[in-house]
Amino acid sequence: MPEIFINYRTGDCEHAAVAIEQYLSGRFGRERVFRASKSIRPGENFRTELSTASSSARVLLALIGPKWLDARDRDGNPALENKDDWTRKEILNAKRSGARIIPILCGRKLPRLVAADLPRALTSLADLQSLTYDTGSAGDDLDRIAAELLDLVPDLTDRWAKAPSSGGVHNSNTGQAGNLIQAGNVSVGSITGTTFHDTRDSQIHTGTGDLHVSFGDGAHHKNSGRIRQNFGSKRDRGEDR
Repeated sequence: MPEIFINYRTGDCEHAAVAIEQYLSGRFGRERVFRASKSIRPGENFRTELSTASSSARVLLALIGPKWLDARDRDGNPALENKDDWTRKEILNAKRSGARIIPILCGRKLPRLVAADLPRALTSLADLQSLTYDTGSAGDDLDRIAAELLDLVPDLTDRWAKAPSSGGVHNSNTGQAGNLIQAGNVSVGSITGTTFHDTRDSQIHTGTGDLHVSFGDGAHHKNSGRIRQNFGSKRDRGEDR
């Protein structure tokens, strides 16, 4: 089962949930990170899947945005007071199982939780050290979340920390505008006004149009259209959740 469970409320933090899950999946592997709409397959019982995953995870990331506390159920009552609310149920499942629960405050300058504002069953959330995720500092925030998880879940393996294979480094960049300098292997999307320098043969490609460049056997091609560059060895969750 996935070690990391992404808990969020529909209508509050969907975009943050997707961004965090995708980033962590890239670092640790898709099978290690659970997000309902990604991890529950068509035809599966979502109640069973959510209950099992939230009870089995070692860490639950509780994403809390500006609408989290104010959300209402179908009867107009506070959603968090409803024992059938999945955001609440997932947190309590993780708490009962002994998982570490980390509140992630999503949004710029979002205040910390206050116990008096929470249902009695969830008041402990106010005492937990939180992390932040804000689109204005997304890169740093995602790195911090990943670093903390690596420290807290020893079995996690950071795929990005692995040494490159003998075939070289493979990088990708889509929509690069400006100057790009790469001393190694790269796959790049559309580039405007770009200088590319590959240090192996000291050839420089400059232009305002689109390029198609292929390296590996020394062949260089320039065409109109989107850039394609390939380097390598010559041989080689009910609510909608």
